[in-house]
Amino acid sequence: MTKFDPIERIGVHQVALTFLQKFGWIEREQPISDFGIDMHVEIVQDKIPTGQIFALQIKSGMSYFKEESNESFIYRGKKKHLDYWLSQSLPVLIVLYNPETKNSFWEFVNSSKVENLDKGWKIKIPKSNILEESIDDIKKFYSNPNHYTTINVSDTSHNGARRISAKVLVESTQAKSRYSMKNMIPSIIDKFRHSDYYRSESTKETHGDKLADIVFLFFYDGVQQVDRGLTFCRAIWNNENCKFPLNPFTPDESINDIDIIWDKDYSYLADFIPDNELPKGFYLDTADKVYHKSKQLFNSMKSAVGLYDNNGKYNKFVDTILFLESELEDLNNNKLNEGFAPLECQELDSLISSIVVFLHNILIVVKDKSREENNVIYLVRDYLNEVNQKLPFYDYERKKVK
Repeated sequence: MTKFDPIERIGVHQVALTFLQKFGWIEREQPISDFGIDMHVEIVQDKIPTGQIFALQIKSGMSYFKEESNESFIYRGKKKHLDYWLSQSLPVLIVLYNPETKNSFWEFVNSSKVENLDKGWKIKIPKSNILEESIDDIKKFYSNPNHYTTINVSDTSHNGARRISAKVLVESTQAKSRYSMKNMIPSIIDKFRHSDYYRSESTKETHGDKLADIVFLFFYDGVQQVDRGLTFCRAIWNNENCKFPLNPFTPDESINDIDIIWDKDYSYLADFIPDNELPKGFYLDTADKVYHKSKQLFNSMKSAVGLYDNNGKYNKFVDTILFLESELEDLNNNKLNEGFAPLECQELDSLISSIVVFLHNILIVVKDKSREENNVIYLVRDYLNEVNQKLPFYDYERKKVK
């Protein structure tokens, strides 16, 4: 009969007690598996769970302390375990429990700290990383305000206010925790208040070296969400002395005069859009058909305007547009509306969608009997001009996604 060795279980319980009793955090032991995520731990701040969660792999026994240097213990593992831990959406800590000293030592598992070997891998566990004394060091992972990348900065200033907006990509572990975001947002706001970017020389002359009056931030947790415009959070700061403040939303909460909204539809849309994405082949075939039909209708309506210019017969012009009504409605309800464009086709989709909208707008204004003739003709010309400017770019955008 195999003998029972309680050391492994003792280690798990001792580590759990450290987080529970000493730190006051929530520990949730996980079902034991070959891949060894033994526990999840959630930081608690002022008795409130923060959503800042770590995954733990706990190793107990003196065999894990045999290989060491002056400053660290050496842990060696299998490739399959490392690959699994690095793919986790949560930060992973490996913890070694010493049953003789009853101390535990820890380190974050990430690619920068791992040394790959011909067989397996190894990582140094610093002797200074004593778990019982490390509450502040572990918390720093989530309190670090630099877990983000700036994707885009825009200067949308006007004469009355210097205004900066930015798209910000946040590491997924930080994005999942509102506590982390609320810690991060003020420092990002302050950074962009000091932005030295101006969209033009005239804007620079108008505002000189003054700090921004308004900073508007859009937060994303993945590159695809940036491309799709799916923010999980937005934040805006207005200088209290700004004469023209910007208030684009009703905030969910305010911190240090910063208004924050958590986009409630984000989680649903982040899954819904990819699940309903059109196949690339179907999308491109349909887009080509929509483009050629749009070009045909554009030429027909352009000719109708030309005839109106020659003979001034408004009723004849209206009849010509209404004759195209069924085709314009079919165009507006094309099969591109059955799903979402593939991510790589976003720019093409934006172009073809705007062409269709402008053409359909012509039908709408012509059918509006409350409008005067001059107003209708003016709007029709304007919409046709928009289409005329966009049509030549279709071939360029189409070639980009072949």
